[in-house]
Amino acid sequence: MNADLSDLLRLLQNLIRLGTIAEVKGTKARVRLGPTLTTEWLNWAARRAGSTRTWSAPTVDEQVIVFSPGGDLTRGTILPALYSQAFDAPELNQSVHTTHYPDGAVVQYDHAAHALTATLPGGTATITADKVTSNAPSTICTGDLTVMGKLLVEQSATVNGATALNGGVNAKAGTAGGVAMAVQGTIKASEDVLAGAISLAKHPHGGVKAGGDQSGRSQS
Repeated sequence: MNADLSDLLRLLQNLIRLGTIAEVKGTKARVRLGPTLTTEWLNWAARRAGSTRTWSAPTVDEQVIVFSPGGDLTRGTILPALYSQAFDAPELNQSVHTTHYPDGAVVQYDHAAHALTATLPGGTATITADKVTSNAPSTICTGDLTVMGKLLVEQSATVNGATALNGGVNAKAGTAGGVAMAVQGTIKASEDVLAGAISLAKHPHGGVKAGGDQSGRSQS
């Protein structure tokens, strides 16, 4: 009778156990439940595992819960995760939703401040789509901007730094008419400037005398 009671208490104790991740391999992990007890390889619970799938592997020493049907630890499931001394809460502000990565990257949204930030310690950020639309009234790029395809500006754009256009510029006046391009300063062309079919460098000027006279000036 005492042996049966002891087995029952052991099974009850194993229904829900706290532990830390000991090893991770593929989609399974082993959990350290005490100084001398480590589980077999168990699955951990994912947020989604159907046609929509998520992936975030647990970390060694991360504190977790093991749920074992009937108290059988060999059939347990790992439920991540609980904050611990090894891995404390990265944020205490209740208005902030954040994810911190081991390389120092942080993705965070503060719903009180309406601020979404993504901080990457080097590396790259890539968006692959047929079309990306920004409805922000103002977009600021503090570094260099390289456009490999066409740059189409429907309304206006302001560039405060030097601009290199390697594919040419095609400026067209808006639907209301007006000037297609206004330049405040000097335009320097290494080859030629065309106005319609007229070449600035090559077209002849009529009514000009040889010598020191210049075209385009009235003679007094």
